[in-house]
Amino acid sequence: VTVTVVMTANVDQPGTYAGAVTIGENTPYTVPPVPVTFEVQPPTTWGKLMGTVTGTSCAGVAAPLAGAVVQVDSWASSLTFSTDAEGRYAYWLDRRNNPLTLIVAKDGWKPQTRVTRINASTPTVEDFTLSPIKC
Repeated sequence: VTVTVVMTANVDQPGTYAGAVTIGENTPYTVPPVPVTFEVQPPTTWGKLMGTVTGTSCAGVAAPLAGAVVQVDSWASSLTFSTDAEGRYAYWLDRRNNPLTLIVAKDGWKPQTRVTRINASTPTVEDFTLSPIKC
């Protein structure tokens, strides 16, 4: 039997999403869940903001800063997220939010602030290198 399944989802970021469709049956045989994936494309007015946050120690050694807080402020909204284990962050935003003020901070490190703009045709890369508060 061919079955057409229509799904709607409310997601705020482009990317690949996965799930499973569970089938209820009235039979002694079980039907395993059917894996499904769908690809969400960004709207044409959106651009990707991304970068890496590193910290340079008092000895001059640079390393990624996992868990650094990245705050993005615009005239329309404010977003806050953390860097991953490699110090990276990424988020898609509508370019109508321009200009953006970025604030990057982590306990024990001097925070940095920067103003940037989202471009819908190429990613906006904003890398930060933080210095320790005390040496």
